Formats: sequence, structure tokens, C-alpha cells
Amino acid sequence: MIDADAGALAALCARALNDPPTADELTRALLVDPAVRVLGDPGVGVVACALDGTVGSIRLIVVDRPARRRGIGRTLVHEAETHLRQAGATSFRVGGDAPRYLWPGVDVTELGLLALLEAAGYARGEAALNLEVPLHAPPPVPAEPPAEVTGDEVAAWCRTHWPHWEVEFVAAAERGGLTAAVDEHGIAALCARDVLRDGWIGPVASRPDLVGRGAGRAPLLHALHALRVAGRTRAEIAWAGPLRPYLAVGARPGRTFVVLRKAG
Repeated sequence: MIDADAGALAALCARALNDPPTADELTRALLVDPAVRVLGDPGVGVVACALDGTVGSIRLIVVDRPARRRGIGRTLVHEAETHLRQAGATSFRVGGDAPRYLWPGVDVTELGLLALLEAAGYARGEAALNLEVPLHAPPPVPAEPPAEVTGDEVAAWCRTHWPHWEVEFVAAAERGGLTAAVDEHGIAALCARDVLRDGWIGPVASRPDLVGRGAGRAPLLHALHALRVAGRTRAEIAWAGPLRPYLAVGARPGRTFVVLRKAG
């Protein structure tokens, strides 16, 4: 059962974070997931966590700025681990918990949070890179409009080729944030936008037989132009994989995140 008010949680994030998610972003990235448990006091600090198999994920930890350096963050981490351990967790992580996430990990500039987690026994692991694409002059939009695909077609395609992205692609289709390319064999490539965070692009995927052959370029360009039309001046490519497709449309370095893990 979800035990958090999105508005109060968003207000705390707005006071305490450099990249605060909105109430709508918190809802669709976290609070629609019945596995998520939010602990703490939104007037002071909260932690959101969920169990994924035997891995306990801490998806959000935020403490109001005036309340810091009082041990509240340490207490929240302990409460999250206790809850997750009782639910069956044998290890813990912060970041790396797609398909519902606010950030791919901890921003490397958030030294206070990194130090808190280090003191709690977490070790830094892999890095995740977000890229930025300025939208003042993106490459021309393709002449061919985005293909029309149904949510059922998207779900079936994902289950066949990229099951770990089904939740995000289907959510994008439901929100009108999906662009697609098709060929004689069906869906060739998909690009999602505004799924979990507004202004974010991703995931982007091509059918396995087309990977590396440019099939995703047209859906990506359509998504960038859609963000530009909506008034965005920049897009953020979330959790970027291969860099070449994004460099070809003007991407540049964005934010770097690290995933942290701890044995149970």
C-alpha cells in the first residue's frame, strides 16, 4: 500500500534537492508501484524503498536542508534496510533499479549523500551517464512521420526483444510520448520521452537485427523535435548506452551517476 502524499513529498524535494521531481514525476516513477514503501516525515525527511527479488532498492532519500547533520539520513537508511530485510532482501542498492526510477544512481556531485551511504557500508559500483542535447537547432526532423503503433503491439514487441523496457515503453505509449519506426517485419525501433522525468529521453531501442544500423535515429529525432515544440530548450538522454547515436544528434556530456551496493 502506498503511504505517501505526492504533493507533500514534492514540496520536500523542492526544498531539499537540486533536481527536485514534481508530484507527477514522483507518482509515475515511484508511487504507482505498490511495492514502494515511503518511510519518514515529509516535513523533515523521507526514504522510499522497494524489494526487487531479493535486492532491496532505496529509490529516494531526502532530508530537508535545515534538518541535516542530525543523523536523520542515517536513521532513514537504517529504517529502509530494516523494512527491506524483513521483506526478504539479502542485499541493498541505491540506483540501477529500472524500470521505475528518478535517477540512474547518485549524482557524483551529491557528495553529502555519497558520504552518508559510504558511512552506512555502501560501496560505489558502476557509473551511469546522462547526456544533454540542446534543442535550439537539432538535426532536421525526418520527412516520414512517426509510425502509429498500439500499446498492445508495443508490449508484445518488448516481451519478444527487450522485456526489461516494457514498463517504460508501454507507459510512454499511454502518455503519448512514444515515437516509432516500422518496416515490413513490424516495429523496427522505439523512442520514449517524458516517461518518468519530464524532458528525459529513454529508453531507445531497435529490433535486435537492426541494432547498429540506424533504425532508432528517426524515432529519436521525432522525440527531440516534440520536446522542442513543447517548449523545452534541452533534452536529457537518461542512462545512455551506446554513445554514437546520441553524439550524431548533438549530444554532449551531462550528469554522471554511480550505483552503490551493500551486502545484507
